[in-house]
Amino acid sequence: MSKKVVLITGAGRGLGRAIAEAFYQDGFDIIATDIDLGLFSDVKDKERFTCIKLDVTSENDVSKCAEIVVEKFGKLDVLISNAGIVDFYPVSESGSERLKKIFDVNVFGLPELTKYFLPFLINLRGRLIVISSESYKVPSPFQPYAVSKQALESLYKAIKIELSLKGVRSILIRPGAIQTQIIDDTIIFSKTIENSFFKKEFSNFIESISKYIGKITTVEDVAKVVLKAGIDKHPKCVYNINHNPLVSLLSLLPEKLKDFVIGKSLK
Repeated sequence: MSKKVVLITGAGRGLGRAIAEAFYQDGFDIIATDIDLGLFSDVKDKERFTCIKLDVTSENDVSKCAEIVVEKFGKLDVLISNAGIVDFYPVSESGSERLKKIFDVNVFGLPELTKYFLPFLINLRGRLIVISSESYKVPSPFQPYAVSKQALESLYKAIKIELSLKGVRSILIRPGAIQTQIIDDTIIFSKTIENSFFKKEFSNFIESISKYIGKITTVEDVAKVVLKAGIDKHPKCVYNINHNPLVSLLSLLPEKLKDFVIGKSLK
């Protein structure tokens, strides 16, 4: 019996790499993709590791990646959409082009992947696993990342139902804070904004970030859950991991009260 095959985007480091290692230890053939092939220098010659340059915002890259999968494996059992980027700025002043950068990766990368890998998944009744974030619960000022994750979840719901019609199971992973480059960049974020209506409020927001992150879990612990979602006979529809009680509480507040609490914290 041939080994199962998993493809992971954003697998060069952090959570993506930990997911690749977890599936590798379980015996899968790994297709590890990232925009920077240099991140795979330690595993590029490893047996059962295929490393491919893939920018999820490039249809050409995704198409070429699918061609490699066809030639080398002829199958795909699990597709994991993990690639993501983070930034902070006043959304109301950003304009569409700046927002498009984060949406292209965090949101539109998913349908680009499903477009080219759907035939594999349908053929084997495989699985799609999408990495979201608990931040989707409370889209907040100055956080286009959280806004993009809410958009991702709405898009995912449509894709999930469509795929289910063809026997493909879809699973959503919603981690809280994870010890990755994203969390490191968040904690040490020091960029200021000039010529902005929100200079003071943005500064207050940046100073408060580290206070509200909460408990930080390891990439290995999250990767174990992702593996479980990939191999369990009856996986959950959604896996919530290490959620911040403060974020959960805010999400339950009435809209008007939630807006008041968030706004007051920034003044």
